[in-house]
Amino acid sequence: MQSAKQCSSTMLPEASRSVIAAAVDFGGTKLAIGLVDSMGQVLGSTQIATPGGGPAEVARVAADELIALSKRLGIDPASLSGVGATVPGLADTQSGVLRFAPTQGWRDVPFAAMLSEAVGLPAFIANDVNACAIAEQRVGIAKGCSNFLWITVSTGIGGALVLNGRLFEGSRSLAGEIGHMAVALDGPSCGCGRKGCLQAVASGTAILKVAIERGLDVSSGREVFERALAGDLRAIEIIDGAHAYIGLALSHAVNLLDLDMIVIGGGVAEGLDVTRLEREVSAHAITLPEHSPPVVRTTLQSQAALIGAGLLVF
Repeated sequence: MQSAKQCSSTMLPEASRSVIAAAVDFGGTKLAIGLVDSMGQVLGSTQIATPGGGPAEVARVAADELIALSKRLGIDPASLSGVGATVPGLADTQSGVLRFAPTQGWRDVPFAAMLSEAVGLPAFIANDVNACAIAEQRVGIAKGCSNFLWITVSTGIGGALVLNGRLFEGSRSLAGEIGHMAVALDGPSCGCGRKGCLQAVASGTAILKVAIERGLDVSSGREVFERALAGDLRAIEIIDGAHAYIGLALSHAVNLLDLDMIVIGGGVAEGLDVTRLEREVSAHAITLPEHSPPVVRTTLQSQAALIGAGLLVF
């Protein structure tokens, strides 16, 4: 069942319409639809719950929403340059195939082709965190930065790398998976089947799980942060641990890649203290006295993935 839509839109001057792309941010629980210009500006957007059917149903619903949004903005959908989509899993950007979506349990889905057929436009896909990094490099706080790590700290933890000015995906599109870096070898099991992954000890899911185990009456990771700010010693200890684990993982990335910047985004990241994370990185990373990579928040906030999806077209 779809939730009520959350919409925003801006009427557009005629001259700008030839450089507009459709954008789809396909997540495990939400489906965000937007129109994005070549400068990375979101011209209009809408959000619904992710349809419960298969990939063809997701593509169909996305197409319907895109057509409706375009009409509200007075734009002929056929005039759009193409459609870009983020996907919640391993994406082969060259073939447009969603290799594996853990939440849905899908494997080897030709999602770009499905979306292209449904919308009637050329379609491109990318992993959601990779799209965030693309957006941040093109129009966000990392604009002009050649070497940086994007890290999403939310329900899970994901990462994306930009090296020498280009998104670095690796030979199997697995680069940047900082959420599965082992930081607590004797720690809890992760959804990937291994133990001690950063995601298993510092994600929103992990923070909530530990809080409940320690007797806190909370229902979200955000509430644990709020309890810590209010002085609850159990919550403070949990949040301290999350900062320590994330900072340790970031320091390993800095040591390995000589990064210039670390950009964090995601719902849980809003509660993190970036100054404290910088201290954790400095405590463990090998850096020069004149340069320790800053840890900064995304300037694109919750629209980073949608902007990145649109920019895939350009």
